[in-house]
Order: sequence, then C-alpha cells, then structure tokens
Amino acid sequence: MTETSDPSLLAEVRRYGVFNARGCFNCGSCTIDCDLATDSASFPRRSMQSVVLGLKDSVHQSLDPWLCHDCGDCSVTCPREAKPRESMKTLRRYLTAQYDWTGLSRRICRSPAWEIGALSFVAGLVLVLIILYHLYIEHLELSVFRSTAMGLEHMFGRITYFTVAVFLLSAFFIASHAARMLSLTMRHGPHAAVPLKFYLAEAKTMFLQMVTHKQTLKCPATMQKRRWIMHWLLAFGCCLMLVIKFFFLRWFQTDKIYPVYNPQRWLGYMAFAFLVLGSLDILIERARKRQPIYRQSGLRDLMLPVLLLLTALSGMVVHVLRYVGLGLGADYAYAVHLMIAVPMLLVEIPFGGSSHMLYRPLALYFAAVKERAKERTLEAEMTLEEKTA
Repeated sequence: MTETSDPSLLAEVRRYGVFNARGCFNCGSCTIDCDLATDSASFPRRSMQSVVLGLKDSVHQSLDPWLCHDCGDCSVTCPREAKPRESMKTLRRYLTAQYDWTGLSRRICRSPAWEIGALSFVAGLVLVLIILYHLYIEHLELSVFRSTAMGLEHMFGRITYFTVAVFLLSAFFIASHAARMLSLTMRHGPHAAVPLKFYLAEAKTMFLQMVTHKQTLKCPATMQKRRWIMHWLLAFGCCLMLVIKFFFLRWFQTDKIYPVYNPQRWLGYMAFAFLVLGSLDILIERARKRQPIYRQSGLRDLMLPVLLLLTALSGMVVHVLRYVGLGLGADYAYAVHLMIAVPMLLVEIPFGGSSHMLYRPLALYFAAVKERAKERTLEAEMTLEEKTA
C-alpha cells in the first residue's frame, strides 16, 4: 500500500530530542551490529529512514523503537557518528506522546521544565490536601498542627482509600495508553485481523519480559549483565512495594512497634534496599559515563531514579523517626514522603519518559503475536501450494 509522506514529521520528532538525520547516510552498520535486530525488526536504520521520509503511519505503527534496549552499541559502530541510540530514544519519547490521549506526555517529553512543573504542581496539591484534611476533617488548630505529634492512626483509614485511588488513577492512564498503543500498532496494516487466540497464546511473553527483563541479556555491551541485575533488583523492589502499599497498607502502615524479625519490617527493609541499590547504581553509572548508554544522559533520564531514591529514603526516615520516638518529625517526614511518591505515580510513570517500563514488554508481546500470525500465514500458504500442486 502507498503511504503519503508528511514532510513535517522530522521537525516534529526533533522537538522531543536529538535526531541526527543528516549524519546518517543509510549504510546499515547500526542494524548489522545490533544483536536484537531481525528481518522483521530492522532497527535503528528502518526507524530513522521512516522519519526522514515522513512516513508517519509507519512510525506510529512500528514496534521497533521499543524493541531496542538502549545499549548504545549502534552509536559506537556508526561510521558517521550520527548517534542512532539518541535518535531511537527521541523516537520513543515521540511515540509516548502519541499513545497519550491527554496531551500531557507531549508537553512533558518535549520540555524538562514542563516535567518538573507537573511534578511540583502535584506535590503542592498533595501538601494542600494534607493541610485541609487536618484543619477541616480532623478539626485541628493550626498551633496544634505545627507543634504536637499526632501519630498516624487518625488518618490510616482515609489514607488507605487515598492510596488506592492514586494507584487506580495511575493504572487507568497506563491502561488507556496501552490500549492506544495496541490500536496504533496492531489494528492497522497486515496484522489488523490477528485472531484473539494468538494474543492469548503469547500472553506469557509479556509477563515473562516484565518479570525477567531477559531481552536485555542479548545485548553484548560491556557490563550488560550487571546492568540487567541492577535493573531487575530495582524492578523487584518497585513491585514489592507496590504489592505492600496496594494490598497490605493497613498492616504495613501503623503506629505499632514490631520486632525486627516481623515480616512487616524485613519486607519493608528488603524493598528499601532494592530501591536504593538500583536507583543509586543508575545515578552513579550516569555520573561516571563509562558506557555509551550513560554518556548522553540528560535531566529527563535521571528523573525516575531520583524520585525512586527519594521515595525510599523519605519512607525510611518516617520509619526511623517513629521508632526512636520523634513523632512530630515522623509526621512531617510522612507529608514529604507523600509529596514525592504521589507525583511520581501520577505524573512520571504514566506520562514521562519512564513509561518505557510498560511499553517495552508490551512491544515484545505484540511482536511475538505478529510473528505467530506470520508463521501461521506462511503455513497456510504452503498448504495451499501443496494442494494446488
């Protein structure tokens, strides 16, 4: 099918970051060097050329930018130093904005100022809600609110509903973006009529990639195994804390003092350790810039690890202050903790560049579905040829 070229596409993509189309002369060295590229997923070359030619539909329908695991080998091998890794990262930001129906991702992925502004706005809103809750729901005098430790039991019932609402709102945005990604990548072109049974048969692929991140190990870059281990620990810590906060918040969040061997404590310590270890490793490696993946890191690449680190540290401060008897300090630390965690959940994860955590496993899943459908089509064609012969 003939596709109409949109000459404005290149300029639009460049609004999301670096896209060095002039440096690339389409030699294909990047694709040859990439161990993740295949005949059906020929990146970075095909993705970059689609943008240069203005093939907007092809770009929107492509899964290739998400199948790239950002190791940086393509930029190392590029004879023109065109930085294809940066171009793929920019393209992922552009696609993130296409999946988001609210338009917020478009602004956040274009501008670090917008990202910081959105996070700050939600943090300020959380602070206002905390103050209004204590003044008008608990009917506390401002002087008491400023000087008296209240413990946390008075708000645990309502904070449970607040926490669930925050998680569900974030999940709603994520699910709606995933649905739009499905519509753009799987409901057009030759894969528009893929049977449901293929989606069900390959569902394990998505969950396997989410849990193991094993695709990363196929990248031959130096220290790639170490990178996989640290990212896996970080993801495990996030999942553990998510399960605790969503399903067991009333048990986990309490003024009761538990012995150190109680699961309420050591599960929290485990999640804290994984979050701190994983996020610190990312920040340290980006500061050292020893690997290609870390040499072109900007503010937007640091946002999620910084927020995860601050969330873990502020939560631990609340825990320590409460256990040593500094109740008022624990109250204020808890407010700070909410002002960090809630913006991360409502802004950074569903709308920021960090949403690749969702789109990458989904892309691997959709790619597996396409391959299964392609194989079944080839089998049907061979059977038809045999019968005809």
